[in-house]
Amino acid sequence: MGSIEIPNRQFSVTIVGAGVGGLTLALGLLRNNVPVTIYEAAPNFKSTGFGISMGPAAHRALSLIDPSISKAYDALVTTHADSPGYEHFCRTWFELVWTTADKCGKVMTNLRAQTLGQTSVHRGDFLETLINCLPPGKVRWGKNLIGMQEMAQGISLRFEDGSSAMADVVIGCDGIHSRVRQCMLLGEQIRPQYAGMYAYRAVLDMGAMIDAVGEHRARVATMYMGEGGYVVTYPIMRAKQVNVGLFKESDSWNHDTWVQSVSREEMEHDFGHMGDAVRSILKHITTPIRWAVFDNPPISTYTRNNIAILGDAAHASTPHQGAGAGQAIEDVHVLAELLGDPRVLRREQVKAAFHAYDAMRRPRSQWVVRTSRDMGHLLSLSLDAVKGEEELKHLLNKRMGLLWDLDIPGQAEIAQKVMLQHLSWVV
Repeated sequence: MGSIEIPNRQFSVTIVGAGVGGLTLALGLLRNNVPVTIYEAAPNFKSTGFGISMGPAAHRALSLIDPSISKAYDALVTTHADSPGYEHFCRTWFELVWTTADKCGKVMTNLRAQTLGQTSVHRGDFLETLINCLPPGKVRWGKNLIGMQEMAQGISLRFEDGSSAMADVVIGCDGIHSRVRQCMLLGEQIRPQYAGMYAYRAVLDMGAMIDAVGEHRARVATMYMGEGGYVVTYPIMRAKQVNVGLFKESDSWNHDTWVQSVSREEMEHDFGHMGDAVRSILKHITTPIRWAVFDNPPISTYTRNNIAILGDAAHASTPHQGAGAGQAIEDVHVLAELLGDPRVLRREQVKAAFHAYDAMRRPRSQWVVRTSRDMGHLLSLSLDAVKGEEELKHLLNKRMGLLWDLDIPGQAEIAQKVMLQHLSWVV
């Protein structure tokens, strides 16, 4: 069998941001013989962050981007099977229960996927594994981007430490406050917007959670729906701990920072009406901290010339559908397929790839941002358009099906067809 001819790329890709989106994109591009360099503002790697979860569609995309990514995720992942006797919940995303005086709570519905249910990994552990999958030296630390300028010979990048670099192609994976987005959009000012809720976060030991809500509710991912807010719990760290998020509707956030320390009395005032199970969970949260929930408003494009953005830089969403990281992975799969196409060899051809990426990914990802806000109100029983339990269950199952059942290879194939139409115009 003859050797496979490797395309002679006449461009390299500069990635800004070494988060989940940036690192998985780098691995996908390298697999397709596209040279990459990553610039990250942090001075070095530090394992921080909460858990992240991948829905079934994003999980299918991981191995298509690069098998090392799915191997890393699956090696770290927590599922319901980590609790002996609960293996039959492996297709369960969440059980939704009413908040009542009964600690167990009445189950309204079991949101169950066709294949994969609730999974989680610690963000820091996942990032560390992805970094170790890259060739040494691909991430350049301590490079906080402060400006970009398009020039005839490429794109000039300036960093806070006084250094600079030239790039053929730039992809911003630098989060909700993206500097790449700010430079790319020129006059269009896009800032994160408060999304009508704030949250408390906590991680409890499994023993404490069992004491609070019982064995079943502690080990099975659960959403407690209540008036004006909801609570989410799911096992992490091989079911040794439980991640807890408490979300409260609020019209405004009148504070200078996104994070605010509050008293136990304030937290109990927010959630004390939501039944015995939630009140029991509150007793185990020792240092209440409120986090404002933000998302990004719709923007006109995810690309300009040889610059593009993905993940939270393009479409940061609220966490109510658990789809934020998954949308970044869907972005990465499409971009890696387009830029790795053997017909994309020159800088000028990258514009066609970016046009196709924008056409394919912007409508879906902005739909996710919009419907994620709605989901928060739905779980807080305040979405006026929904009447009755049966309509609520129908809408929830329909919504999750649209998120989970995406044809991942088909999405990339359609984008490639769009790209080829535009490549035919490139001289």
